Amino acid sequence: MRSTLTPIYVPSNVAPLSIGKIQNNLVKAQTELSSGRWDDVGYQLGETTGMVLDARARLMMAETIKKTNVVVKTRIDFTQNSLATITKDAQSLLNLAVAARGNQIPANVVIPSAHEGFKSFITNINADVNGVSVFAGINSDDAPLDNYFDNPPPASKQSVDAAFLAEFGFTQSDPAVANITQAQMENFLDNAFADLFTQTEWKNNWSSASDQILTGRISFSETIRTSVSANRSAIRKLAMAFTMVSDLGLENQNKAVFATVMDKAASVAGDAIGELSALRGEIGVVEERIKSADERLDAQKTMFQKLIQDHENVDANEAATRVNLLSTQLEMAYTLTGRLQRLSLAKYL
Repeated sequence: MRSTLTPIYVPSNVAPLSIGKIQNNLVKAQTELSSGRWDDVGYQLGETTGMVLDARARLMMAETIKKTNVVVKTRIDFTQNSLATITKDAQSLLNLAVAARGNQIPANVVIPSAHEGFKSFITNINADVNGVSVFAGINSDDAPLDNYFDNPPPASKQSVDAAFLAEFGFTQSDPAVANITQAQMENFLDNAFADLFTQTEWKNNWSSASDQILTGRISFSETIRTSVSANRSAIRKLAMAFTMVSDLGLENQNKAVFATVMDKAASVAGDAIGELSALRGEIGVVEERIKSADERLDAQKTMFQKLIQDHENVDANEAATRVNLLSTQLEMAYTLTGRLQRLSLAKYL
């Protein structure tokens, strides 16, 4: 007698498709569990994808600005240190001129001391950080000042020599310098010599620096000046004072003229020191702005990171639960498939 049971027909492709789907879902779940991030972020986020992409872009920009701020801060700190040294040299020149004016230091001591201070001044103005000249403005590839004492002499030295010769009819090393009167020297210092250090003549004969200085972005909305031009008045005045003491023939001047030059040098150096202090104050403000900008960038980075994590990151517990569930489903699918394959219509006959 035949069985009345209805034969079971199991499509051969059902189980493999189910297993394949479970396997794919399990791989995705395991990836999400290990990475902590959705496997298909775009699909998961949907219409919020643009917002998250924008947050990622701004996060990268914040990180980039932070890195460039390190470079800018290094350059600014170096500039501040150079200005401190220059101010120290200016103060030494002022002290030297005052002491010489009181006949406490003779000319044969004053001149070599001024030479050394002048050389130090030029060295500091020509200083660079990683190849960027900090006092050259946007012409940062080149040192702004030639060495005044080079041979052959640069345009700066030539302009001083020409002005002295035109004024007095002889050079600084001529013994006739002793015949220059106090009134003549005062007139020279206040006019022809002073004209050599005007903005125009300074750029013609002394400085290759640009008035336009380097700037940099230190935050999303803030840019600052990140260098100082050697064309600033404080720099020009200090060069004038050093030149006055170093190269106007002090060794041959009479006492009255010597005192006149020392008085003028002390006055100009004093003005330069005051302006250098103000300039160092400006640099100090820039240093504080960089510090504040970095603090804001850190806060913004934290905000962007949180936004990204809130949208892209998976819940670890939920991901672990899915992995366990899918693993169980996969095992059940394998078991069911094995049983179905062992079924035979003959068992029901």
